[in-house]
Amino acid sequence: MSARALALAGLVLACGSASPTPPAPAALADAPASAPASAAPECTLETPLVPGVPGSPGNLLPSAINPNGASELAALMRVMQKDLGEARDTLLAGGPTRPLRSTHARLRCAWPTDPKDRNPTYDAFSQAYLASVESLDAASGDEARAAHDRVIDTCVACHQDTCQGPIPAIEALRFPRPASP
Repeated sequence: MSARALALAGLVLACGSASPTPPAPAALADAPASAPASAAPECTLETPLVPGVPGSPGNLLPSAINPNGASELAALMRVMQKDLGEARDTLLAGGPTRPLRSTHARLRCAWPTDPKDRNPTYDAFSQAYLASVESLDAASGDEARAAHDRVIDTCVACHQDTCQGPIPAIEALRFPRPASP
């Protein structure tokens, strides 16, 4: 496990995980809107993934972005990207964000493109991400803006470890930086 993953795992353990119950794993499409939450037990690294569901290996979801199809996790991350862009825009307009954790919690139990990527390091990053999303869900005003960019930090940290391609798109979700004089 990398030093960064160990540090994030420590952060997750220090922060705890008292949170609303997220939905069970479910297949996603390249949907323009987030899926509604439904009551189910918290998913963890130990939650078995069900073979044959849409988004699982050999059953990829249709994707406008990837002609080969998308895994359940790839589709969920596109929903997360959309949600975080909407949250940024809402905060820029001075409004409150809607809660994101219940939808994003499936991150821990969605089929990745490569099943070997669902491992303790990935799970530690997922838990750190969900802890930062909980902070965003609870924040308001200027603190919500800072919490939003901390969520982006957790995305980038994970993607630096695995799958670096989306980092520019993730960085684009940050609040605009003031121009240098």
